[in-house]
Amino acid sequence: MTFRDMLGTALENLGRRKVRTALTSTGVIVGILTIVTMVSLGVGVQTEVRAQFAALGLENLFVRPGEPGEPNFFTRYASAQRDHPLTPAVIAGWRQLPDVADVTPVIELTGVASSLELPTGTLKTVYIVGPRIFAPNPFQRAATALAGTISLSTERRGEMVLGVGALPKGVSPADVVGKRLNIVLRSPRGESQPFPLTVVGVSDSTNTEVQALASDMADMKSWWFNTPNYLDEQGYDTAVVRARDVASAAQLLSTFRDAGFRVQSLELILDAANRVFALINVMLSSIGGLALFVASLGIVNTMIMAIYERTREIGTLKAIGASRGDIRNMFMIEAGLIGTLGGVVGIIGGWLLGILLNYVIAWYIQQKNLPIQATFFVTPWWLALAALGFAAMVGVVAGLYPAARAARLDPLVALRYE
Repeated sequence: MTFRDMLGTALENLGRRKVRTALTSTGVIVGILTIVTMVSLGVGVQTEVRAQFAALGLENLFVRPGEPGEPNFFTRYASAQRDHPLTPAVIAGWRQLPDVADVTPVIELTGVASSLELPTGTLKTVYIVGPRIFAPNPFQRAATALAGTISLSTERRGEMVLGVGALPKGVSPADVVGKRLNIVLRSPRGESQPFPLTVVGVSDSTNTEVQALASDMADMKSWWFNTPNYLDEQGYDTAVVRARDVASAAQLLSTFRDAGFRVQSLELILDAANRVFALINVMLSSIGGLALFVASLGIVNTMIMAIYERTREIGTLKAIGASRGDIRNMFMIEAGLIGTLGGVVGIIGGWLLGILLNYVIAWYIQQKNLPIQATFFVTPWWLALAALGFAAMVGVVAGLYPAARAARLDPLVALRYE
């Protein structure tokens, strides 16, 4: 028998028992649909994270000062002791390195009691952050300006950008743009100090935040610790070093670490995230794998029942010259077709379910007015091909025992079978 004959016979036999074929392939459909949907979720999230890292720049390094003790940040009562502070002189030296494209120093005011003094004289509790170098959330859309500009110029001091959440009810963004407002710090000693800054813009961020330049935040920190030359002694909290390319970033990482600084790389973080996503995808796929295992038992049962129903047919085929290999291949092809049929339907169903879930999630995000913008379910072509091949393989493997059993039938006994 040629392969074409065996394929035609297998299709004819499946067509004879349409309902049984459909029911048998249902288990494969459920398994493949589950795998495609679950893995699509993992792929979608991983794609968004990779895109975010690519937008941030894998050539960026996050350098922190080395410290003799555990704490890296100051407390509200005392500054940290640092072995290798990121002083302005160190930052200036790094900017001269041939592999460095730019260095952005960062000051953090975590734990500082700060308030925004409004034109009415009332105080609104806020927290002070530096300009957004990167998006805080990989799925969060970038903030947009409601009034003025939300980009702070590093060449000009004394400016700030407010989040709309920092404004009380009744105060519009246009009312404060261009005005000079005070950031009031209150120390544990009970003292307070105003720092006048000009509002250049208001963003649509609902957080009660104020964005200020590192130079102005350094003045605030200097007053907080009563240290006039704070930057020369303690330096910046972090420096974002942008290398000229990823290869240069790898070299700079070793250089900074050898110098006693603590360094994090986006590329290293992305590699760790990819390993985590790979583990998650395996775990999600195992759920569909369990369904496929149950489906394979159904295929075995169906093929064994087919042997009993077609015993005389098998005897006839052997009597006219079909070999054991022909009978075995015919049944394995039939089992593989059941798996393939279930795989095709399962892939289409998983793809359509992913599209539906994306619409549902987008609708929910819109209803809740959440600052999230992402596609969570993505079905790449390689996932569809892998799922189809896996489904066909499950069918073939499930058909091994029934096919071998059919091939071993004695033709004389099979012809006398009633």
